[in-house]
Amino acid sequence: MIRAYLASYDFNLPLGDAAVDPDLPLVRRRLASLASSEGLDGGYYEAQELAEAFLDAAREANADVMNDGSPARNKLRDILERDLDYQRELFEEVCELPLADAAAHMCWLADLMKKRADMARPIAEIVRK
Repeated sequence: MIRAYLASYDFNLPLGDAAVDPDLPLVRRRLASLASSEGLDGGYYEAQELAEAFLDAAREANADVMNDGSPARNKLRDILERDLDYQRELFEEVCELPLADAAAHMCWLADLMKKRADMARPIAEIVRK
């Protein structure tokens, strides 16, 4: 019975729950909604990469680094130049926020995406038995 249930497990359940959770800030609900169309691994890795870039940018801002060619700014530029729809949509969702807030929201999403992806292996093992 559990095997049959897990065979049809919806990996987007945590994202769907977050997208409609009235206790979450709107930006997080919107990030969760955007992420639900992404694959397990790619969705996680791309969110994680953007979260790290925003964390680096926030650290630079805290250290008063204003160089337009700083490592964090270059990293964000490189990500955006790849022109991947998912990362661009995530970026556009948080880019107007203070860097520390953008980083916090992106780290929240990356953590949620990691938990989502981490479910794949245990479920696959149970279903195969």
